[in-house]
Amino acid sequence: MASIHIVGDGAIGLLLAQHLSQSHHVTLITRTKRAVTYHYQQQSDTQVIACQHTLSTEIPAKSIDTLIIPVKAYQVVDAITELYPKLSAHGSLILSHNGMVDCSKELAKLGSNQSAYFLSTSIAGYKVKDTVYHTGQGATWFGPLNLSAQCHYQKLFSQLFGTFKNAQTTSDIMPILWRKLAVNIAINPLSALEQIKNGQLRQPKYAARILNLMNEVQFIAAKAGVNVALNELLTLAYTVMMQTAENHSSMNQDIANNKRSEIDAMSGYICKLAAKQHITVPYNQQLLDEVKKCELNTSV
Repeated sequence: MASIHIVGDGAIGLLLAQHLSQSHHVTLITRTKRAVTYHYQQQSDTQVIACQHTLSTEIPAKSIDTLIIPVKAYQVVDAITELYPKLSAHGSLILSHNGMVDCSKELAKLGSNQSAYFLSTSIAGYKVKDTVYHTGQGATWFGPLNLSAQCHYQKLFSQLFGTFKNAQTTSDIMPILWRKLAVNIAINPLSALEQIKNGQLRQPKYAARILNLMNEVQFIAAKAGVNVALNELLTLAYTVMMQTAENHSSMNQDIANNKRSEIDAMSGYICKLAAKQHITVPYNQQLLDEVKKCELNTSV
């Protein structure tokens, strides 16, 4: 039985806690400490999530064996910085977020025996008060981010995520992350701006815009050394739209609830890479600008 710490009590964190608590000891690291019982609901089945919770200030230095950070993209760097001193000498750090975040400086601080991984998952759900509702189970990929992790990723995957539906490992996580980034860009911003369910994006009126967005993503990915075919990105995006047809995307929910979105880690990331190479990506730039306008009066 492993001892696992999960940052936050958001929807993905609670869904992971529910799964992992079946075989391991799970502790949530929350912003405030209060008496709370978390619940997991799938269709008509409701269960108590068997986990503890604590504050980061209460965790001794170098005491965390496995740390999972399933937070918003704009919170990732701060979370790593705050909790890195708590990671044990042979500890495992698992990142799981939407979009792309440059954590190279933070990961470079890890010791030679500390491993970093990425968990890319399309598990879907939403949280209301202290209950997380599980609405879908897409593909999950697990892979290493540093040299130490290359030696251990298959064993850790088997220990933690081997019983996940549609889950598998990869020694090269970057193509997976680019594919997920493409899906994020095809679904999240447009569904947020239009305030529609994912499946409604399959309407013909959105087709040209989605095609142009994916074309830019494919081009910038190639410039970054990752070759993914345009038709593959389009097929994947429309497949996810169909599989999650009745779901509201995370960005849709953020905009609807006056919260900050993750657009900077999606279209913003494409625009940033493009600017470095003096390339224009007008469709992603327009999407970035439109979502930013929606955020003007929102709070984090």
